[in-house]
Amino acid sequence: MRAKLLKPYKEIFSYPGSLAFSLAGLITRMPMSMTGLAIILLIFAKTGSYGTAGAVVAAYSIAQSFVGPRWARMADRIGQSNTIRKALPFHIAGLLLIVVLVSVKTPSGFWYFSALLAATFSVQTGSLIRRRWHYIMIGKAVDDESLARGKGLLNSAWSLEALVDEVVFIVGPIVATVLCTQVAPAAGLLAGISFVTIGSIFLLTQGESAPPTMAELGEKHSGGVWKMPACLNVTSVNFFLGAYFGAVELAVVAICTEAGAKPLSGVLLAVWAFGSGVAAIANGIFAARFHPAPRFLIALLSLTLLSIGPLLTHSLLTLGIALFFSGFAISPALIAGISVVEKLVPETQMTEAIAIVTMGFPIGSSAGAFISGQFLDRHTAHLGLWLPLGFLATAVLISLLRFSSWRTILQASHL
Repeated sequence: MRAKLLKPYKEIFSYPGSLAFSLAGLITRMPMSMTGLAIILLIFAKTGSYGTAGAVVAAYSIAQSFVGPRWARMADRIGQSNTIRKALPFHIAGLLLIVVLVSVKTPSGFWYFSALLAATFSVQTGSLIRRRWHYIMIGKAVDDESLARGKGLLNSAWSLEALVDEVVFIVGPIVATVLCTQVAPAAGLLAGISFVTIGSIFLLTQGESAPPTMAELGEKHSGGVWKMPACLNVTSVNFFLGAYFGAVELAVVAICTEAGAKPLSGVLLAVWAFGSGVAAIANGIFAARFHPAPRFLIALLSLTLLSIGPLLTHSLLTLGIALFFSGFAISPALIAGISVVEKLVPETQMTEAIAIVTMGFPIGSSAGAFISGQFLDRHTAHLGLWLPLGFLATAVLISLLRFSSWRTILQASHL
């Protein structure tokens, strides 16, 4: 029974090169959950100021979010390997500058410059890996049978990558915290640099699975990907999903701190991510038979309803249980959103489109964390759990207001 359920995951790894580039993606994405925290811990260790640390990380995160689609567009145009070669040296240089300049306590303005340098040359590996899955399953299909097989398994590939993201966000902060607090303040950031360097070099060796460029496909960039209804609808919802993530994280930390158990905040957030990881595995097994557009909207509504659960809790134990179950709707929403875009965006602009829709998460998370922080400074920690519900309710409202657009997306994907 277990073997039958996990068969889709066994099948996706039967594609040549899939295991190698997926592993490279895992290694390269580790800094995604480490860099911000490592910078905060490094700056705080040297200055004792969370404010300065948070401001530098905010500058890094926002800049990284806005340049991500540009690098993804370049990957579609000139190829993933050429894009990585252009960006990686400057990204590493920026991160190393942060280590050096903070360690010798230069004026903080130099820290912002280094953070912006690193962020400006940061490539979203997740969009590159998802594009590779699409290419080896759909783009390289030689007949109708292999094309049908690839389309049937693509959802399992998206689910696997969502699971990888959850693993990264569970393991990365733990590694960064241990290294920064037990080894050296700069150790966490140096480890992140090592991960992105090793993973990127490993990915550069995976030429067989690299998608062709626009020129190789004989097409030109048509522009306007972000204006397409599929991208616009998913990105707008993802912004509020990101705000939900940022608000939940701060609320959980505040509740644990108020209860005198601040270290347990990491455990509760890991339980939340674990629930999402379980859902990602299940999504790869069962969800392929349903169209992604209604799946996306159903998952969004489910997450909104499940976010009521934490409001009803009165202990850290019950809060953990409520977070675990609310995590069940997170991965299905993220996976379905990418699947909606995949069905409607031209293959030559796939990487850019995926980067655009995922751009909403970090921007929304920064906004949600800021609003939540201001709210928690004035109210009790438990009241902070109303903000995540508010962000999700706003996302549902926006989707309802754009229902005709969603109907058009559903009809277009069947053409």
